[in-house]
Amino acid sequence: MNDVKKDEKSLTEVVYHKIKQMMLDYEIIPGQRLIFSDLAKKMGVSRTPVNNALSILANEGFLDFVPNQGYTVHQITKQEAESLYEMREILEVGAIPKIIQKITPENIAKLEEQRRLFENAVADNLTRERFILDQEFHVAILEITGNKYLPGYFREIYQRIFLRHRVEGLRSGRAKSVIGEHQDLLEAIKRRDGDKAEKLVSAHIAAGKEYVLTSLFKDSA
Repeated sequence: MNDVKKDEKSLTEVVYHKIKQMMLDYEIIPGQRLIFSDLAKKMGVSRTPVNNALSILANEGFLDFVPNQGYTVHQITKQEAESLYEMREILEVGAIPKIIQKITPENIAKLEEQRRLFENAVADNLTRERFILDQEFHVAILEITGNKYLPGYFREIYQRIFLRHRVEGLRSGRAKSVIGEHQDLLEAIKRRDGDKAEKLVSAHIAAGKEYVLTSLFKDSA
């Protein structure tokens, strides 16, 4: 009996991660209604692990559940976006002193690589890949602290923003500014200039917040 429950839990986790990856790959988009049978068939599993995985994603705020209608991918609200950007600033700015203290040449090399990957992706169209690469640049910065929880919390905050809005609703042009902002932040970290790095991180997050809010909620008061 215990083995059966373990197998069900394991399969639920597999389905959960597959659905999350579909969201990352933009195969599932905000506002889309999810059909149990379609997902189960696509993944080659029964409806039970799909239902369990969808329930978890709903509890995490990535999906909305309406009785007798089922699940749809949650679309971020303006209030949610503002709160998440506030959390992001508290986390990233607060980590700068420890980052400056612990930075190494190996860390710098990894940041340079992540910065280049994002810059190369900007030449392409606006896609989810660009957001993932931006996420990983910031993750690489937070990893320098040596705190194993910070990168995970950051990813959670970041994904609660970009997995819950449609990329086609965004204005073009922001990515090129981000390239420069990443470069300036990297230079400040390399110089161990904590005050400058904190200001740059704060300004970078504020610019991203304005970009998302004005793109997605331009008709809001």
